Amino acid sequence: MRRTRRSFWALSLALLVTSCGADAARPSWPARPQTTASRAFWAGWGDGLAEVSSYRGTVMRYGAARPAEWVLIYVTEPLDRRTWIKDDDVPAAHRVQTLKLNSVLRFQTGIYPYTVMTSVFSPVDGYFGERFAPAKITLGAQEWCGHVWAGLWPSSGQFTSRVMSYFAGEGDRDARVAVPEGALYEDALPIQLRELDGPFAAGGDWRGHIVPGLWRTRRDHTELQPVEATITRRTEGDRVLFTLRAGDHERVYEVEAGGAHRLLGWHSSDGDVLTLVETARLPYWDLHDPGEERARSSVGLPTEVGPGLVGTTPPE
Repeated sequence: MRRTRRSFWALSLALLVTSCGADAARPSWPARPQTTASRAFWAGWGDGLAEVSSYRGTVMRYGAARPAEWVLIYVTEPLDRRTWIKDDDVPAAHRVQTLKLNSVLRFQTGIYPYTVMTSVFSPVDGYFGERFAPAKITLGAQEWCGHVWAGLWPSSGQFTSRVMSYFAGEGDRDARVAVPEGALYEDALPIQLRELDGPFAAGGDWRGHIVPGLWRTRRDHTELQPVEATITRRTEGDRVLFTLRAGDHERVYEVEAGGAHRLLGWHSSDGDVLTLVETARLPYWDLHDPGEERARSSVGLPTEVGPGLVGTTPPE
């Protein structure tokens, strides 16, 4: 076991590369999936609509709890496997259908606000590892001091990443990092733990390595490296609780046991506590005309968005 760990970390260090603006080589995926999404999945997710859910609660920043608004947007869309960029006209040979999750966090620290958006692109067919293993994860974080952009492209046994940051110690740089086979990515768990097309970890507990979330690593200014982790499950009434433990980090996800398997909320050892407010399925990209702000009420959001954080009262 020790020999295996030494070999893995030696390979990881050998693959790690840094640069200033050079193109990061994207890892390749298999030409064909091992399994395909079921008819039941497409019956629920092939209607051309997005699922939008809003959450309220608190997040920790600078040692204090901050009232926060968090919105999760799930929608299926095609990507070109050669670029991992959305393309509605991509030829069938290069088309990969994905379930995209846009995770949008807003909170305020003193005089200035934060806006953080993470996008996860998970193929709906199974290529390797757990179902809905991500093909691309990106993050953009903006606040009055500056902004950070990060991208991560997983593949079997490795990922490539790019960070562009206003922090001198972080950006700009590219990296290629080895990961053990079967490693998970924390940012994809809000997709995978919903068990939208079959059970996670064959319905049991999971043990292996996980790559921390992009916002968590940017927030804490830590390296993006896989760490040993476990995910345990237990059922409480009409919900399933998944507990992620990775080093000193712990996060509990509450998921509906039936129905749409919505993510009902989560709380973590670093002080984040978020609770579901409302969910709706709608073509939000078409609702951009004057007066259509009223559609925000269908997902529990204020109909007017001001210059600062809106809806700052956390749930009881």
